[in-house]
Amino acid sequence: MWGLFNVNIDLQRMFEAKRGEARRVASKLKDPSMFDLRTVPSKIYLRRELEGIVSGLAQYSELKLPCNYIIFGSRGSGKTVTILYMLRVLGGEGKLKTFYVKAREHPSSYRIYMAMCNVDRVGYSPDMLRRKALQLYGEGSVIVVDDADFLEDFNFIYTFTRESNASIILLTQNIQLINRIDESTYSSMQPTKIYFADYKPEEIYEILRMRAEAGLYSWSDEALRLIAAIIVRDYRSDTRIAIKTLLKTAVNNDWSENGVRRAAEEASREVESMTLRELKDRDVIALYVLTKYRETSNAYKIFNTYMARFEGRFLTKPTFFRTLNYLQNLGLITQVRKRVGRSYTIEVDMLIDEKTIQNEIMERFGGKLQL
Repeated sequence: MWGLFNVNIDLQRMFEAKRGEARRVASKLKDPSMFDLRTVPSKIYLRRELEGIVSGLAQYSELKLPCNYIIFGSRGSGKTVTILYMLRVLGGEGKLKTFYVKAREHPSSYRIYMAMCNVDRVGYSPDMLRRKALQLYGEGSVIVVDDADFLEDFNFIYTFTRESNASIILLTQNIQLINRIDESTYSSMQPTKIYFADYKPEEIYEILRMRAEAGLYSWSDEALRLIAAIIVRDYRSDTRIAIKTLLKTAVNNDWSENGVRRAAEEASREVESMTLRELKDRDVIALYVLTKYRETSNAYKIFNTYMARFEGRFLTKPTFFRTLNYLQNLGLITQVRKRVGRSYTIEVDMLIDEKTIQNEIMERFGGKLQL
């Protein structure tokens, strides 16, 4: 009893100490939500590419002629926040009905129909859900599918482009998505392709300035420009890392060049860790194996020894390669076809810090997973 009492006191002290740290952080932030990557601010940096999309949707709202788009660009290029901001504005006008879904969470047409119909359990007839979805989002509707790389089929696109007057927008990291869409669906969709190029330093600066004005009491304009330059040069213009860097710099109250560089390194690892935490165990194990065995046939054999140990079963080779495609869609790896003698093999280049993968492995499996 006394031991439990002491534990409770220690836990309360720990909580109060952590709460004090959180208060110190909060005291430096005017609006903490500006540093939540899920936040769509009331004011954003408008990419010039948006003008063509808005023009098409404006005509659609008046002429009822649907316009479909495939928007592609790297992670952190502003695809999601830009389109969500646009949907909020267009939906607020009341002239267009909008629907947004992430294919990573709803990868099949059936799952997308479920989301459209606000159904949270399977068992309903696919045809019934399809008819209901068409009723809900027909003429005057804009349907956006984010993370379209993860779509397992394109039946819903064929259905909506043939049986409704809705406009469809697909967001993807890889324009090669087009090659996966069957000819009849692509012909029916007839999408306009729009590329969101990586941000330039002055554009990253504007994004950071807007976030700083809304979220901070004070900042260094010179440091904002330095963050923008570092993010473009070293971190593929990824605005997620830029926003996290700004937050860490402000919390540390170190606007020096060294302080900004340290904050950027920490922010990059944090963003990568966020991605890894969303993965299933098998995906993390596959990444870990690939850090040591880049040739995929060898990696598959080693991978299955761990699958047998941790899940008690083997994965087929097609399932393993679907896992690799999934990891590539997330921007964690790149698969490269290489010639070896008279034949070809597929090797993997890692796009994520291997130390971040090792840390995730240790958190999940302790010392049980050793190559």
